[in-house]
Amino acid sequence: MCGICGFIHPNSLQNSDLVIKNMAATIRHRGNEASGTLVEPGLAFGHQRLSILDLDPRSNQPMVSANKRFVITFNGEIYNFRELKSRLLDKPLRTTSDTEVLLELWAQYGPDCLEHLNGMFAFAVYDREQKELYCVRDRLGVKPLFYWGDSSDFAFASEAKALLKYPASSAQTDYTALSDYLSLGYITGEKTIFSGIKKLQPGHYLKIANGNMQKICYWNIVDKLGSARGSASGDEILHLLESAVQYRLISDVPVGSFLSGGIDSAAVTTLAARHCSDIQTFTIGFNERSFDESPHAAQLSDRLGLANHVEFFNEPDLAFLQRLVKYFDQPFADTSALPFFQLCNNTSRTIKTVLCGDGGDEMFAGYETRRADLFALTGYRVFPFWKRFLQFASQFVNLIPADRGKVSLHYKVRQFCEFAHLPPPQSHFSWRLLFTEDEKRALLSAPVNEQLNKHKTWNNFAGLFENARALPMLQQQAVVDLQTWLADDILYKADQASMAHTLEIRAPFLDYRLVEAAFAIPEKHKFTARNTKTLLRQKLSPILPADVLKRKKEGFGSPVSVWLEGRLSEVFCDSMHDRQFKEVFPDTAGIMKLYDEHCSRKRDNGYRLWALFMFALWQKEWQQP
Repeated sequence: MCGICGFIHPNSLQNSDLVIKNMAATIRHRGNEASGTLVEPGLAFGHQRLSILDLDPRSNQPMVSANKRFVITFNGEIYNFRELKSRLLDKPLRTTSDTEVLLELWAQYGPDCLEHLNGMFAFAVYDREQKELYCVRDRLGVKPLFYWGDSSDFAFASEAKALLKYPASSAQTDYTALSDYLSLGYITGEKTIFSGIKKLQPGHYLKIANGNMQKICYWNIVDKLGSARGSASGDEILHLLESAVQYRLISDVPVGSFLSGGIDSAAVTTLAARHCSDIQTFTIGFNERSFDESPHAAQLSDRLGLANHVEFFNEPDLAFLQRLVKYFDQPFADTSALPFFQLCNNTSRTIKTVLCGDGGDEMFAGYETRRADLFALTGYRVFPFWKRFLQFASQFVNLIPADRGKVSLHYKVRQFCEFAHLPPPQSHFSWRLLFTEDEKRALLSAPVNEQLNKHKTWNNFAGLFENARALPMLQQQAVVDLQTWLADDILYKADQASMAHTLEIRAPFLDYRLVEAAFAIPEKHKFTARNTKTLLRQKLSPILPADVLKRKKEGFGSPVSVWLEGRLSEVFCDSMHDRQFKEVFPDTAGIMKLYDEHCSRKRDNGYRLWALFMFALWQKEWQQP
């Protein structure tokens, strides 16, 4: 795992060598074992290396092809690189790295080689002969790639913060991205919080040639569903998962495994232990009992005979939050980022690559939102007085004091009653909604609202649902989750938190073969009105104990609703009254009313308040007054 950056400039940017070194230094945390640059007229590539395969300096990057025509800077892993060597027609290789195999495949096949890659990757290749630049991101978006500019003046990097070191870029806020953040707690689609800086979408590559820039989709799950290899029964799921785990154990350094109380990490760890008997497991615990799954993780580790490293996550202080915001250069309100950030820090002290269970919930209907989708879809289609019933239920819920559990019952029921009357695509979008359009506009300043014009976050999702309209509704919703929640929340969090600590994370559930097979299974087979992940639990029964399979999904969130009333109360209130923050959110009284409702248990506003708080901290770090 590494950090990459680079740019092309028609007039050979002044001080190119210094600029590319500054960009690379900004992402040194992604790989601090070697730093390399390549500067030529009109081109500069930078690389920060975390050595996982072929630890020898001969595999440092940027790397030049054997014929000297192509140059690559690469972040990620190509797990099937050994098999892919056969496609190189016995061409002698100088290293034992996956980077060289990828580079020579590109030299021989160009973008056609992408369909054969099994891995997580973001890379750039420059063709010296044709003067063409390609920037590529993996199918699911496990590895990020940000870019700025156009076909004549263009820069790219693993993180947006590196692009801020490019002379022509700007840290000016994109308020449509801020609006999306207030809706969801993360920024989805191509946009970033910085105007002009974009994300390359998963399964796409950019081609810059002859004064033009093309964005080309080489993989899309909707397109694959018509020719999916999987069967409706899912008989191949366990075999594919084990194969994915085996691939992700290929390493020249020790590999560990994250382990919680859930079935995804339990399955990955159990399968990994079959092939690596001394694998170590890493767990984060909570002092709040309702949030703590560490006893379950310790029990499974003991059964497997594996060493389990457990550390507990305590209520964070301001210094911890400021450190997190420094690495997460986009506003990000997912509360699981806090313990996950600490888990990565703890793990990095022992090893530098680790397996995780990310993707299992998205592939196999593990979220409670899937059951909400089913209930809402049924009510919307069957019951004539559905909306009136929900309005009555909502009034009743408002009479009950809000609890402080993990994703409190009060919060879940309120969200359902408020949005389940909408058409199924919009109700699905709304389950995780923080602020409605009207609520956002009431909080934001007049100049910001003027810039937003008629922008609505839902429109980002509407196009995705339209593209998947030929699929059954439950499957449409799963596909859109894959393209939004997974790519822009779960995987962004995993990359930023792990790379902040120079740690590589590998996710077997996101092996594209398993993804295609999982989506070939009708959603109605994966869960029921009573239970999530019913199919996956059945398929994992040969390898997991009954108590693990029966365990209810707990999630990995933090008790922010409690923390906002505790030691963070004062700093939260100070942040809401900060002059710079009030330039964007002048309605301090409205925000404090939300806070008072929260503290009096009238409503669990924890997630909404946390989103405002994290933006305030982000603003302090990344926006100069």
